[in-house]
Amino acid sequence: MCRLFAWSAPAALTLDEALGTDRDNLVKLSELHRDGWGIAWQEDDGSVRLIRDELPAFESGTFRTSATTVGSRAAIVHLRWATEAMQVCIPNTHPFLKEGPDGAIAFAHNGGIPRGPKLDELIDEDLLAELEGDTDSERFFAALITQARHSGGDLVTAFAKTVRNVEPFNYSSINSLALTGSHLYVLSQHREERRPAGTDRDYYDLNWTDAGGITTAWSSGVSDKNGIKLPSGSLLVVEVATGKGEVIDLATL
Repeated sequence: MCRLFAWSAPAALTLDEALGTDRDNLVKLSELHRDGWGIAWQEDDGSVRLIRDELPAFESGTFRTSATTVGSRAAIVHLRWATEAMQVCIPNTHPFLKEGPDGAIAFAHNGGIPRGPKLDELIDEDLLAELEGDTDSERFFAALITQARHSGGDLVTAFAKTVRNVEPFNYSSINSLALTGSHLYVLSQHREERRPAGTDRDYYDLNWTDAGGITTAWSSGVSDKNGIKLPSGSLLVVEVATGKGEVIDLATL
């Protein structure tokens, strides 16, 4: 289980600038979500880069440095809380970065999906062979890229198809962030009743806001802002160049 944060802005921001007064919240959350952290961001040329660390953010010198020096118009951030006793290592640390039909895609996930043959059947053979680690999250990402390949590179359609494909699975949440050289995607798809024991009912809620052309999205607990709840079953898509955002009901696709 994990925490997510993302932004899209008209000018480059660092993580500290994007979080503002919420920075302490994110750092505090890393005391529980302590199994590594990562950030992926757009470069000016449309490429996507990332930094990952096995240490919890509150202990990581790399986090402290990156939060003030990595500036971008769009980025996604992940705090990991490992499930199923999966190893804490870089290959299992989000975000993941893979080549999609139209260029690089970074991806981060919060939740749990049963691993096994049924999930692997949703993944093209070459992507399955190239998996970095052993997480369900990376497999879900590979399934998303598989659908993107089969959908002419249309990530919105790919998200809708992948969500439908995993609907029969006994998953808790497939809340996700994806970042390309042009767009930010925020998927809200979760089952409140399957949240981790001892967590609040809103644990899987995702909220977002657009203020002054800056769009931010976050997991519960990350921000104290009065955001807009992103309903489960919906996808927020932001075109970074224009700042135009749209919430799509995936059931309509």
